[in-house]
Amino acid sequence: PDHLAMDALPRGAMSPPRALPWRLGAGRQPGLELKLTASMAALVCRRKLASWGSWRRNAGSIWRRALRQPVKPGRLSPPREVPEHIARPPYLAADTVLDLRSGLPKHAFMYCAEVKTPRQIAAMRKAGAVAREALLVAKRHVLPGVRTDDIDAAVHDFIISRDAYPSPLGYLSFPKSVSTSVNDVIAHGIPDDRPLQDGDILNVDVTVYVDGHHGDTSATFAVGTPDAEALHVCRAAQLATKAGIEVCKPGADFREIGERIEEVAAEMEVGISELFAGHGIGSYFHGAPEIGHTVDLEHDLDQGVMLPGMTFTVEPVIVEEADDSYFIWDDEWTYQTCTNLRSAQFEHTLLITESGHELLTGPFVVDF
Repeated sequence: PDHLAMDALPRGAMSPPRALPWRLGAGRQPGLELKLTASMAALVCRRKLASWGSWRRNAGSIWRRALRQPVKPGRLSPPREVPEHIARPPYLAADTVLDLRSGLPKHAFMYCAEVKTPRQIAAMRKAGAVAREALLVAKRHVLPGVRTDDIDAAVHDFIISRDAYPSPLGYLSFPKSVSTSVNDVIAHGIPDDRPLQDGDILNVDVTVYVDGHHGDTSATFAVGTPDAEALHVCRAAQLATKAGIEVCKPGADFREIGERIEEVAAEMEVGISELFAGHGIGSYFHGAPEIGHTVDLEHDLDQGVMLPGMTFTVEPVIVEEADDSYFIWDDEWTYQTCTNLRSAQFEHTLLITESGHELLTGPFVVDF
């Protein structure tokens, strides 16, 4: 079907996509086979199971998954207005140039990590604090029956009340002020008129631009009372994010983040989406370094070590199982699993200090 076509790249990404497989299931997760039935009406996922206990748990999960409806596109409201006096990010300018390699707005720190000055660090702290406040606003609206568009409206109004700009709005034509990804939507869901349902899990991704700098954060929230598998993937995502952040200090190799995240994912028997990476951040939305959330000896590049003054995000997307199938909606933004598996994500912007790191968007606004 057309909606399963894998050969079209998205216009861009709030979290930059890693190397995108051109065909269904072309990722590198071991032990995973994907096939379509002759009628192409069903996607069958077969995994090598490590134990009888994991088989039994997965069998129950597959049954419940079959009863759960995948998220479908809803109707969008018009983009929200931002007062003229609020400063806009540079990428909204008509003469913005896109980098040919990444497809993202071009700037001086696309491939060279920036060490911030004290003035820049002060601006990053302010942006991070406003972003966390905005995420708390979103949290208060995560209730059954609330539309994701209502959450977008509440967060938008809060951000502009702080004389900040909602960074996603207009970024590579993204039409909303936050991203909302429900259940089996992996990332970059666009807020619409779908009401949240009891048992959903919802990731809200917030970025703000204030004093010339961006603060980026996200969290996954439980709507009502999700089932045990949903809570498990949320807990795994939070623990993996914490583990990746814990290794961050001067002199640490950026690849250590992915190593720790993989260790947690293996311990908790969940998968890691390789589609998206953490990123450098500052006066630009996305830049160097690229923060991989897995260990990839063949493709991961040596990006040097962490230095005081560097700022970047850690934001692994954790999937219920080691399933790398996905398709992209017609909106060219929304990534969704082909198997109805749910995902969870947490994100923080952090600063490397002389003695370790500082969470510019911390602490976590929810705890699993």
